[in-house]
Amino acid sequence: MLWTVKSPEGAVELDVSLDDRGRLFYDVRRRGVVLLRRSRLGVERQDASFHDGLTPVAEPVAEVRDDGHTAAHGKRAVLRERFTAATLSLRGRNGARLDLDLRVLDDAVAFRYRFPEGSGTATVTRELTTFAFASEGRAWAQPTSPSDGGGPAHEHLYTNGVPIGTPTGARSYDLPATFEVNGQWLLVSEAGLDETFHGTRLAPVPAGREYGVLGPDPDEGLGHGDVLATSALPWTLPWRFVAIADTAAELVESTTVWHLAEPSTITDTSWIRPGRVSWSWWSENASPRDLAALRRFVDLAGEMGWEYSLVDANWTVHAEQEIRDLVRYAAERDVRLFLWYNSAGPNNDSTEGPRDLMHLAEARRAELARIADWGIAGIKVDFFHSDKQAGIAHYLGILRDAAEARLMVNFHGSTVPRGWERTWPHLMTMEAVRGAEWYLFGPTFAEEAVWHNTVLPFTRNVIGPMDYTPVTFGDALRPRRTTAAHELALAVVYESGLLHFADSPESYRAQPAEVREVLRAVPAAWDDTVGLAGEPGDHVVLARRTGGTWWLAGINGPVARPAATLGLGRLGPLSGTWRLVGDGADRDAVAVSDVAAGEAFQVPAMPPGGGFVARLLPGWG
Repeated sequence: MLWTVKSPEGAVELDVSLDDRGRLFYDVRRRGVVLLRRSRLGVERQDASFHDGLTPVAEPVAEVRDDGHTAAHGKRAVLRERFTAATLSLRGRNGARLDLDLRVLDDAVAFRYRFPEGSGTATVTRELTTFAFASEGRAWAQPTSPSDGGGPAHEHLYTNGVPIGTPTGARSYDLPATFEVNGQWLLVSEAGLDETFHGTRLAPVPAGREYGVLGPDPDEGLGHGDVLATSALPWTLPWRFVAIADTAAELVESTTVWHLAEPSTITDTSWIRPGRVSWSWWSENASPRDLAALRRFVDLAGEMGWEYSLVDANWTVHAEQEIRDLVRYAAERDVRLFLWYNSAGPNNDSTEGPRDLMHLAEARRAELARIADWGIAGIKVDFFHSDKQAGIAHYLGILRDAAEARLMVNFHGSTVPRGWERTWPHLMTMEAVRGAEWYLFGPTFAEEAVWHNTVLPFTRNVIGPMDYTPVTFGDALRPRRTTAAHELALAVVYESGLLHFADSPESYRAQPAEVREVLRAVPAAWDDTVGLAGEPGDHVVLARRTGGTWWLAGINGPVARPAATLGLGRLGPLSGTWRLVGDGADRDAVAVSDVAAGEAFQVPAMPPGGGFVARLLPGWG
């Protein structure tokens, strides 16, 4: 038996088939080109198997639907998508029912398993889903970090264009993963995860070009929490999806994860305000214990017009009144504060404080109400170290309680985004990336960042805000290999509802006036995003818009890139002047020029690790 569901414009076709053994498979085509072939579908529960012996109950009836919503922050302020929805209903050997929900977009396919009948509870023991690529190609996938005291935190380097099917010595590959196959670009990930299930990854050793899925490692969260997911019936599992694009640059624009997420639970979002943040820990690790240092970073935020300043770990050495005084000091400079918290609980053994205030609901709600009364804007919660079902419930419990207290949230040492920013729009950003902190304790990161930075726009940052903590002009363990223009461009290339500037006040104040002006003007949320050029590991050029102002930015990888002309027709009519800040004569120098806006843009030549930022200004000169 074969059922075909097509996207509204017919570009993408999803075939679901049932073989003579009652096993489910799926194929994906785009404009007639096969991308995934004979990939498995199915799931097993302790009390029922949907592996084989399946029989159809109701065939899928295709229905075209529209989804639209506004976002408090992200790559696009208004998100609209048309998709074809259908559900295939089946029964297993023991009569239990499985519904397979399907969605087909012109740039993606998605599916999820649903158990629509029954009472009591059930436990999923295995998922049979695979992603079987139709031909040879390249892969950018992140090996899962070990489940030791500091992981997994989804912070490993991605593979850089290895052949599809390459195994990893790690326990698994993290989601998302990006693939180039048959001239198309695909990103595999999941969405709509809630507290009834656990996070999912890709198996470490593909069967040829076929990647299976795995659940969490038993050792995650120091062994606390069940590995298998259990829930009351009826039960809906998360979406698995494949975003599809003609070019890697186009993949940057994908919003599939948001369209698969549940709608916002928050009616009044007036208190949710994306913004720029001064952050003291990167340049002065001991600064959270030093009130004078914290005031210097508040002063920096005030001078630069940034909305926030972050007070990082171990701020509890100060008396409550001292923090209240710091809040007032910041308010006088039109700056608000975020406070850091350890997520523990039993899920980690970090001694960084405050800890044991975010794990149990009663203590958490009391603490959030307390700091909200002080005038705190939000919280940064760190060191989760588990994608088990209990770990996912921990994240969502924090989000619910923070919403009640009207506090924004930043998750660090965390899992990856799965569309929660739509459901809980006060979730401003998440780490789950090897970011600038690795300059401090990764002896090879200075060299790796040159290519690694160009991978992230096509992988991790596609699925949600990414707290890389960018724009570090200073050096750490080793002199950085990226240019000053590259570092500056990261403020535009990377999307995050909280844009944490990681360097010191002295470093930022020492920059040329044109660099400081970019740092003052760059927003933390965008009305539109357009991918223009690039491939992971090589380079990226994109455009972002806020209001009537377009920004262009690009970063280069390890190979020098000559100047090139890019068409800007997708941005609409442009007038005015591009103020361009590009690479100068050496690593720390920049070159500034004004270029008349038009239908094309001359991307400047970039050395290895180079970059540029251009902002559209009205008028000329």
